[in-house]
Amino acid sequence: MVGETTNGTKVALMEAAATLFAEKGFEVVSVREITTLAKANVASVKYHFGAREGLIDAVVARMAKPVNDERLRRIEELEERGGATVRELIVAFFEPLCSQIQNSPLSEKLFIKLMGRVVGDRPYEFPKEVMGQFREVASRYVPAFMATCPGLSDDDVFWRIHFSFGVLANTLTHGDLLKKISAGKVGDEKLPVTLKRVIDFCEAGFKQ
Repeated sequence: MVGETTNGTKVALMEAAATLFAEKGFEVVSVREITTLAKANVASVKYHFGAREGLIDAVVARMAKPVNDERLRRIEELEERGGATVRELIVAFFEPLCSQIQNSPLSEKLFIKLMGRVVGDRPYEFPKEVMGQFREVASRYVPAFMATCPGLSDDDVFWRIHFSFGVLANTLTHGDLLKKISAGKVGDEKLPVTLKRVIDFCEAGFKQ
């Protein structure tokens, strides 16, 4: 019973922190704001995470791990099948992130805001655990793209993955700006529809 309560507090702290970080940014949210929203005491942050920075790392890891695990599962399926097209690799890389957005306890808009903060606002390195996951994903996807796109070096593929992720991240985090610039000609659409637009664009870029 004590263990369940302790674990419940840890999850509540991560969920409260994720909500506040998404709304306000990493630098301005205080430990007291987080514990107030989580209905926990201030000492619980030190107990579970060591410090505020440890809580930030835990929130980022909680976002990234399911995405990277699913990316690895999908590339393994494609490898076992005996190869993949460029589009199948891009889908395997991107769809897990969109699934995580849809399945997150945060609302879709808040999760996307938090992702934008993680990509653009953090002034320090990703936690080692998350960086290790990204490297493992890269070690599987880069050779797969090279096999599918003869003539591309590993350097070329890293850049194209980097550009492709930039397209996705910018599309998700700045959709409201696009609506304003287009004077309403671009409206709200379902995430799978937007994802297809991104995949179409990135597939063309990879094949260039």
